[in-house]
Amino acid sequence: MTTPRYALITVNVHGLGPEEVDTPPESLYGRFAHGRYTYHIGLERMLDFLRGNGIRATFFWPVVEARRCPELLRICMADGHEIASHGMAFENLLKLGDQETALLTQAKQQLEDLCGQSVVGFRAPEGIVSTATMGILQNLGYLYDSSYVDDDAPYSLVSDNAPGMVELPWSEGLSDITHFRRRFTQGRAALALLAEFQGLIEADGYACLSLHPRGDIGSGRAARLEMLQQLIDAMRASGAQFTRGVDLARQCLADGDVKWQGRTRAVAAWD
Repeated sequence: MTTPRYALITVNVHGLGPEEVDTPPESLYGRFAHGRYTYHIGLERMLDFLRGNGIRATFFWPVVEARRCPELLRICMADGHEIASHGMAFENLLKLGDQETALLTQAKQQLEDLCGQSVVGFRAPEGIVSTATMGILQNLGYLYDSSYVDDDAPYSLVSDNAPGMVELPWSEGLSDITHFRRRFTQGRAALALLAEFQGLIEADGYACLSLHPRGDIGSGRAARLEMLQQLIDAMRASGAQFTRGVDLARQCLADGDVKWQGRTRAVAAWD
């Protein structure tokens, strides 16, 4: 019997938000304005790319970016992509303390107001969470998180005080920003992404690709989408099924426990 294979395609919608954490927006012009590429062409081009490949992905939207480009949010929904939360405005959850519950509540409510539908998936900016984050997310009605890099396949978050929630881990090696931030050439980045995908899909039948529509450290430029096309073609050739986070999480939780490839999976808590 052939083991099922799944490729979770995700997009982190990053525009000017990451820079605005430390820099006033009125200063983000010229060479400091790479994030504007997302709004002008990068995100639309990525949506066109996914549509052309018949792929429905999961888009992690920070509220600050969703407010900036509501028309692109509408197109994203119309194309059948999942709208998931990426917080409010690139906050560091570790630094919020007692304010974390209020911020995560606000982020979910505001994103749902903007898109007019329920939001059940979450990814923390930079993957930074606190020990309280998962319990808060469960109380807010989230089905899954995708912030951790500590495993090769989905598992239960019961040890993080969130029973009934699924972790869909991502991989730094299968994220465009990892390689372009290190100034890899496109050829080198392509090889690294392909090698990471092949290793993950062979290990446990699961791989999570994380893309960004920026023009500097993301895949919004035309030449980089040509590189991604080769990766998507390799994913198809491997027999992997493209999926969204919500669909995969529901499949893992089909009978109450989190199961992957027929095994109940939970990661032990830290001492």
